[in-house]
Amino acid sequence: MQRLDGTDVRAWAHAATAALGAARGRIDAVNVFPVADSDTGTNALLTVAGGADAVAALEGPAGADAVARVFASGALLSARGNSGVILSQYLEGLAGALPSSAGPVDLADALAAAGQAALGAVADPQEGTVLTLARVVADSALRAAGAGADLAGVLAAVSTQAHAALVRISAQHPVLAAAHVVDAGACALIVLLDALRDVVARDGAPADAGSDLSWLPEPIDLVATHLAPEGGGAFEVMLLVRTPGGPGDRADLGPTLIAGMQALGDSVAVVGADGVWQVHVHTDHPGRAVEAAAVGAREQVVVRLLGARLADGVPLELGVVACTGSPDLGAAHALAGAVTLVRCDGAALEARHLVRAITDTGTRHVVVLPGDASGAHAAREAARSLAPSGTTVDVLDAHDDLRVTVAVIALAGAADPARQVAGATAALGRLRTTVVEQADLAAALAAVDSLLAGVAVGAGAAARQTLTVLTGPAVDHDLRGALEAELAQRWPDLAVLGTGPVPGLPAFWLGLD
Repeated sequence: MQRLDGTDVRAWAHAATAALGAARGRIDAVNVFPVADSDTGTNALLTVAGGADAVAALEGPAGADAVARVFASGALLSARGNSGVILSQYLEGLAGALPSSAGPVDLADALAAAGQAALGAVADPQEGTVLTLARVVADSALRAAGAGADLAGVLAAVSTQAHAALVRISAQHPVLAAAHVVDAGACALIVLLDALRDVVARDGAPADAGSDLSWLPEPIDLVATHLAPEGGGAFEVMLLVRTPGGPGDRADLGPTLIAGMQALGDSVAVVGADGVWQVHVHTDHPGRAVEAAAVGAREQVVVRLLGARLADGVPLELGVVACTGSPDLGAAHALAGAVTLVRCDGAALEARHLVRAITDTGTRHVVVLPGDASGAHAAREAARSLAPSGTTVDVLDAHDDLRVTVAVIALAGAADPARQVAGATAALGRLRTTVVEQADLAAALAAVDSLLAGVAVGAGAAARQTLTVLTGPAVDHDLRGALEAELAQRWPDLAVLGTGPVPGLPAFWLGLD
């Protein structure tokens, strides 16, 4: 192969997805930085697969540059985790430097541009990670092309040098060195570039996805070495931000978004292309992070708890997607083990948002709590699209934030998933609700008594009921605390949660089931 064209980039997108699918478990096993949550291989696969899906939908002939831009754009929209954001920006930098037909020097220049783009995606670049490896890739490609190597020779040199450098550069990072593992993000980049090497070496023919993964350790070898770094936020927040003027708006929102996220957490990565910015942060304040991103239209807002689920959260075999209009409630639902989708700026959830969130649960049985009518419609559409993959999706009748909260509470626990789903459905069926418009403690307590008036009288009646209270923006911290203190004295099963600055909500929203 003398030059890289659009057909070759198409083949690369497909081959990279297959290769990352084969390497996924091995890469997950070495994931200890920035958080030891064993998902870098999964995140890289889902990111690149999103780019490959976009390429598959591209009709008609197109040059290497055009196909690479579609690949990068699809990866950006599908990016998962810090590693996925970095990979998507790597592809974006590569696409921006590729001509329609690329020779060895063109490709080397594009790989150098890709490394610089990836570096710019991270607010706090760290040596010994994928960013260091990207520099090794660029240097080796430029040297090989300068020495007269053809495309296959350039990529062979890249692969040789990257593999040789992996252990050395990983040892530069204290967390990786302490765990005696290589950087998982760097492993994903090697798999991505080895797929391109194989496509070029085979002159565009499909490569064997599992042909050369012996350099990656078996997953079981490293499970016990996972060490969590000190510090860092408990939640992962990811979202898309669209520039106010749409795709043609060249406004650089990156510095503002990076500054806002850095003030609230770490593992900050922000990338953008064609008026769309992908934002990633680990934070203890997910609601504030979502608000800090309100510099454009926000969508695909996902909040997840990092690391293992809590012991008293939803069963590990059951995935839960909770949809809400409140970023603060999103954190509460995520703490219980749900993947939370937050509606922002008046935009309805779409089926693609639900498909992403359902996939992110990592389970084959998923409960969706849609939050409103449009969310329910999108959830049912997502369920139909995922049915061929063997994923079972139950869409419960949780059409507002109170019902979503009640269902999340009912789903939490270590019981059998089927019983938990039945229990949540029953709780929603018997739920009685009321609202209090004024921020007044006496009025809220009277509303509770009113709800109780409909409960069968008998000893311990209250003890057999669960009371859920959502407080709106008119209720401050002190008033919410006073209400919780009053109710806790006579209510064993009680949840009082603040919704944060969500307009249009009453002072108190109460539910008894």
